[in-house]
Amino acid sequence: MSKFLSIAMAGALVVGSAFVALTPNPASAQQSQKTPVILILNQSQVLAQSKAGQSMAPQLESLQEQANKDLNAEVEKIVKESEDLQKQKGLMAEDVWTQKAQQLAVKQNNLPVLREVKVRELSIAEQQAINNINEVMLPILKEIVENRGATVLLERSAVMYASTDTDITQQVISELDKKLKTVKVEKVSLAELQRQAQEAQKNQQSGKKK
Repeated sequence: MSKFLSIAMAGALVVGSAFVALTPNPASAQQSQKTPVILILNQSQVLAQSKAGQSMAPQLESLQEQANKDLNAEVEKIVKESEDLQKQKGLMAEDVWTQKAQQLAVKQNNLPVLREVKVRELSIAEQQAINNINEVMLPILKEIVENRGATVLLERSAVMYASTDTDITQQVISELDKKLKTVKVEKVSLAELQRQAQEAQKNQQSGKKK
């Protein structure tokens, strides 16, 4: 991973809602009241070891490298504008030069904001890819839970100790690899997402008025 930001692979799967939704079939419900069956899933291990999860890393690194290039290009542009402005100081009216200097200062001050935007865009791109993995994994979890007659599925990090026979991580990875070998990490534009959100809100408000 580059120094621009870390790709938060560990614990990034968002399947909390899946745990709530996974309930045994009616036939096993009565039995579960007597002897609860608890299963464990290591979500970070699924991402780290599954083929789909591993396919994300090089794509995220590529997007990260491009983000670094974009930021460096913006820095170089500002540096050049600053040098050019200094050379022109004696060639233009003082008030005009001051105005240009202020505009340049705004660009410089916006660099940290631009970096945060890039970080956010990469984070969203990663999460969208993880969501695609979740869509394929959820039916797998449901099937395993039903076959094992389980009543509860817990994340491994939330459990201090559990016997190995309760851990279904490797089984999930094996089944996931059969159904999904790669996942696409799409480049995200935060500005475009904001525009779409505003457009959706506008359409929703228009619908209410009708």
